[in-house]
Amino acid sequence: MSVWLRLHGHALGDALRRMAAQPLGAAFSVLVLAVAIALPVIAAVALRSAGALTSGVETDPHVNVYLTLDATDADVKRIESALRSNPQTASVRFISREDALAELKSSTHLAEVLASLDRNPLPHAFTVRVRADDVAKLTAAREAWAKLPAVDQVVADFEWSQRLRGWIRFGDRVMAVIAVVLGAAVTFIVGHLIRLQVVSRREEIEVSQLVGATASDVRRPFLYHGLLQGAAAGAVALVLGWAATAWLGAELIALTPAYATELKVVFLSRERIWLVLGLCAFLGLAGAWWAVGRELRQFSPSGRNP
Repeated sequence: MSVWLRLHGHALGDALRRMAAQPLGAAFSVLVLAVAIALPVIAAVALRSAGALTSGVETDPHVNVYLTLDATDADVKRIESALRSNPQTASVRFISREDALAELKSSTHLAEVLASLDRNPLPHAFTVRVRADDVAKLTAAREAWAKLPAVDQVVADFEWSQRLRGWIRFGDRVMAVIAVVLGAAVTFIVGHLIRLQVVSRREEIEVSQLVGATASDVRRPFLYHGLLQGAAAGAVALVLGWAATAWLGAELIALTPAYATELKVVFLSRERIWLVLGLCAFLGLAGAWWAVGRELRQFSPSGRNP
């Protein structure tokens, strides 16, 4: 075990020394990789923020049934019975005029205006969660409910909710494609950089192989170099993503007073931060493994795959 640790410690030290010997080149390489990695990071932040914003919004198909202002308790019971008896109804929730006014006061900046009114201007209402199996049936149910006595208006939100869910799924797929493409680009860039180092040290590697160095001995420092580059690029990409998040969050805070909903940008969770760092380190390692293996096959003294 001590020999194994010594070998890996020597390889890690060699990789660090070579990066320190060319600080500008190493920094530029890390920055190029970080910019590529920062794009899916920022996209993930945008999707997470959008998810946080829409978490309090009803996205399941539902219909709002508003009663007339003079609707009586008997009207409420009769309409609720008609709503529940419809086969397209999944659940029904009654919202009284008083509850609606209290919710409006607490969720908007109109509390003082509403308190100055002589009477409650809001009607009784029902929120009907419907089964989204057939849009035609839902439309027919909405039209039937609109004809009920003491019903003033029926507003269907199921089409909007379906479009919202579709856009969220589309955003997830786009982010996954971007992450895969840029991950492949990171692997290729790291592999190309490591390949140049292997070519520049060709004579040294051939001599070491002639005196008994194995393929693992030759490959090990380059693998650590690729791993360190990937991890450093991931860390810089997270810093860039956090800076963009902080700037955009400050801009949105200035807009928040104009809206009833609080607008904010949510950065990645701790688990996803570690996931990004681990994936970046793995991509750097994979790129280095591919580049070193490819070059060693070309000038290995044995002429075989090391």
